Amino acid sequence: MFSFGWVGPKHHSGKLFVRLALVVGLGLCGIIYLGWHLPSLQIPRRVQSLWIQPHRRLIVFGDSWSDNGQYPIDPPTGALLPSREKAQGLVWTEWLCLSIKCSQHDNFARSLPPSLGSEYTNAVIDSSLLDKISNFKNERVQPLADLKTQVAQWIRFEKERTSTGNARDFERNGTIFTLWFSLWDLWYFSKGTNDEASEAVNRAMDALFEQLGVIAYHQSARVKVIVPEAIDPTFLPGWHAMRTGPFGSDQRADEQRNVVRLVKQWNEALNERASTWEKGDLYISRTNEWLLDQVREQQLILGSMSDGNGLGTNGSPWINVHSGCVGTVKHPSPQSKTTPSRIDRCADPNKYLFWDDMHLGPEAMKMIGKGIATDLQESGDRFWGLENVSSSNKTNKTDSSEQ
Repeated sequence: MFSFGWVGPKHHSGKLFVRLALVVGLGLCGIIYLGWHLPSLQIPRRVQSLWIQPHRRLIVFGDSWSDNGQYPIDPPTGALLPSREKAQGLVWTEWLCLSIKCSQHDNFARSLPPSLGSEYTNAVIDSSLLDKISNFKNERVQPLADLKTQVAQWIRFEKERTSTGNARDFERNGTIFTLWFSLWDLWYFSKGTNDEASEAVNRAMDALFEQLGVIAYHQSARVKVIVPEAIDPTFLPGWHAMRTGPFGSDQRADEQRNVVRLVKQWNEALNERASTWEKGDLYISRTNEWLLDQVREQQLILGSMSDGNGLGTNGSPWINVHSGCVGTVKHPSPQSKTTPSRIDRCADPNKYLFWDDMHLGPEAMKMIGKGIATDLQESGDRFWGLENVSSSNKTNKTDSSEQ
């Protein structure tokens, strides 16, 4: 039998060890006390976070609606680097991160700057599906990282973090993934025939859940994912400007009828598959209903009316729900390769539902992010990685509005 002990005079070494332990213990108590009671120092937030806050990490996949322009790996360079004006405010995932007090926000979403000549070129779930849309093949599109590529970048980033010792095990249960595509997928799919577009939606949904499975496989803890529903692109100012307006490509509104049908197909398929997915927990946000309510309420208020759900009686935060704060005044013909000219932005972007033809405004982004955070907090431990996390699957839905 082996025995282990101090080498040397035990009596003096024991006293020295006790004294050292006492000094270290008093020092730690002092640090905690200062961190807790002296708000003027930088220590409090750090110490209180370590002791009472679960560590939460947000990992973001998506398009320009989620891309905050900060990349942990493979950042775009030169003319491919997107930029956001300060007046645009934060994207919804940043508001979500602030609201749930996450300690890390890793963005893998991708988008392109308008300066490339087309504001409507963006990331999709599966870029290979665009080749099967007959009326889309001749359009000038800069390749972007689709969902599969973004997930692969995340896997490589995680391996690099592990190899360098930057991965923190205590974050794993508190990690939440966000995945919001669909807008640009449906924008492009709607250019095809009904059969082409419907098949593309089905295959996009296959690709989405395939990548959710990849994420779950590479995540040691039970995966937690936020997936907002598809919004109806016809509500965007850009739909009128580029499709059904005087210079648009959809004068008979065939594409408009097509995309409305595709939104319904997308959201029904998403909810149906989510209800039977057993590899993690999915939170499905009813963003399309939320957007519709914003437009409908302002219209009811202007008409001095209300509906059975109370819309029209609560007041609207918007003065404009039909055009962007940064709008367009001159649009090229469908055959033109020129970029639409811009007018100066509005006086108060927070009062406009849309920032430009294709993106939500700063206040709308805030409402979505904070609304989802409120619903998650009310859902209890499921998404926070605390004790008693249920292993059963549950699909949550929300209006994504700020409480």
